[in-house]
Amino acid sequence: MKKYKVEENFQKRIIRYSILSLLITILIEIMVVGIIYLGGYVFSNRQTTDEMNIEMNIEMKSDIVENNRLADTPMIAKATVPEEIPKQSFLDKKAAVFVIAAICMVSGAILFTCLFIFYLQRYYRYISEITEGINRIALGDFESKIPVRYNDELSSVADTVNRLSVSIQKMIEVQQENEQSKNDLITSVAHDLRTPLTSIIGYLDLVRLGKVTDENMKQRYVGIAYNKAKRLQNLIEDLFAYTQLSFGKVTLRNSELDMVKFLEQIAEEFYPIFQDSNLEYTFRTDVTKAVVYGDGDMLERVFANLYGNAVKYGKEGEKVEAYLEEKDDTFEIRITNFGQLIPKEEIENIFERFYRVDSSRSGETGGTGLGLAIARNIVVMHGGTITAKSNIGGTTFTVTLNKAI
Repeated sequence: MKKYKVEENFQKRIIRYSILSLLITILIEIMVVGIIYLGGYVFSNRQTTDEMNIEMNIEMKSDIVENNRLADTPMIAKATVPEEIPKQSFLDKKAAVFVIAAICMVSGAILFTCLFIFYLQRYYRYISEITEGINRIALGDFESKIPVRYNDELSSVADTVNRLSVSIQKMIEVQQENEQSKNDLITSVAHDLRTPLTSIIGYLDLVRLGKVTDENMKQRYVGIAYNKAKRLQNLIEDLFAYTQLSFGKVTLRNSELDMVKFLEQIAEEFYPIFQDSNLEYTFRTDVTKAVVYGDGDMLERVFANLYGNAVKYGKEGEKVEAYLEEKDDTFEIRITNFGQLIPKEEIENIFERFYRVDSSRSGETGGTGLGLAIARNIVVMHGGTITAKSNIGGTTFTVTLNKAI
């Protein structure tokens, strides 16, 4: 799974939200203070106007009374009346300014806190989602996934937990498959060991108890027991090799190998077998040298198994063909027999352990059902591939190996 890329730092986002909340708070406070001052100014002017109107009315009445009085008395010089000191408005008082400032500070702090919490509310909810998701995964619900909503560290945590959940689920599945594989292996081994062992004990018991008096029949029974014992030995050796390869307990002794000479040498070893089976063998290639880097003993086991299968199951086709072809970075070796075809529904299973296309022929051919599984493991250890196809053109096993660098 691709690792999540953090595009935005959560710390920077917190700073941005703080600055944004502060700016909004300052703007609102400026508006509130402006409204307070404007209201105070209007209120003070209105109060002053009302007082002036009242004083004017009082003065007008006083003037009328005074004029009437003056008309009846001799003229006397007026005393100078001192001007009244103008009253201070509410906004001009220092106490009022301090009160307004205190109110603005308290309300600003509250407003800033509310705005900051509002911006972070979705992250609080997201953290709760992550926590709930982790708890579900901890309880074994690996199908549960935490939504990746943003592109910051919290989303990275959610993505990491999701990938961890997938990894744990795969590990559990692999463990279950290994456990099932181990059980299947034990069952298959027990079955394959029991069958020849039962035959060996049965035939030897007949000879031991003297129930077979005819010498020819006795030799026949001993021969059958011997062949069964050899098959049992092959099965145990293949099983030992398979388990070593499957659990990585084999160390490759790699060196440069010329596959042209390598295949020619194996073909020479199989030449008597080809002759006894009335099979014609041909090897073709367009290159004079095909150097790969691998373990000769291991690769010999691979191609010996493929040639052996070609002999066992290709007698009806009367020939076996091998072809080596050079690709861009690999060499491709194809071994084809023209005997019994492998059904399409079974072609993908032939590399599984203990799998036989025709189980009824296993005793006749002496196959253990592990040869192709061992061959696949060896080829994979060399970084190559092995495949099979079967049609009217024959059954072809293709091994691809990397060129030596």
